[in-house]
Amino acid sequence: MATSTTRVLPWTPPPAVDVEALPVGTWWDAVRAPAAIGERALKTLGDQTGAVIQDYHGALYWLIAVGSTTSWHLRGVRVLTELADERTYLGVPPVSWTTGPGSHWRVPLGPDHYLTDAHRLRGALAEADRAEYGPMPEGRQLCYRCQLPTDEPIPVDVQARDHHVGKIIYACPTHAPLYPTGQHLRTLTSAPATEHEGRR
Repeated sequence: MATSTTRVLPWTPPPAVDVEALPVGTWWDAVRAPAAIGERALKTLGDQTGAVIQDYHGALYWLIAVGSTTSWHLRGVRVLTELADERTYLGVPPVSWTTGPGSHWRVPLGPDHYLTDAHRLRGALAEADRAEYGPMPEGRQLCYRCQLPTDEPIPVDVQARDHHVGKIIYACPTHAPLYPTGQHLRTLTSAPATEHEGRR
């Protein structure tokens, strides 16, 4: 006999014993956020969040309506949607997996937790981006490690200069976690970032 959850929800993961790669763009699109940004956004959304998957690295994935957005200019955030020339897949754990440390439903599927409103989610992620990384600098910046320009520069350190704000060192989202100082990025978002205020 069907439960009330399966009657109310338009979609539930197929029966599985492990994480299954399911195509985005069929039942839902998804938005991936790195752990620090995702945790802040999840707290901001509160009861207004839909279901959320957390992978074994800590990244969070929200399910959103198909076609509700294609991309957002937020550092480290990715919209997963069906592309014209290839399929995109999301690893979906069994519905009963609600605890880590592996991939699991951080916010389990339920009648009140399925899709998240894309506009509301973007607002929460944008707020988390500013709180975690500071204002977006103007223009592209070079990543300290790969030495390539990035449109998503994350401040990782400040080269101190005599009695005033020094040069900010940036990284791309891939290399930001690898910066050798081990500083948490939010420690750099006050004074060093104020020169960029108002440019976001």
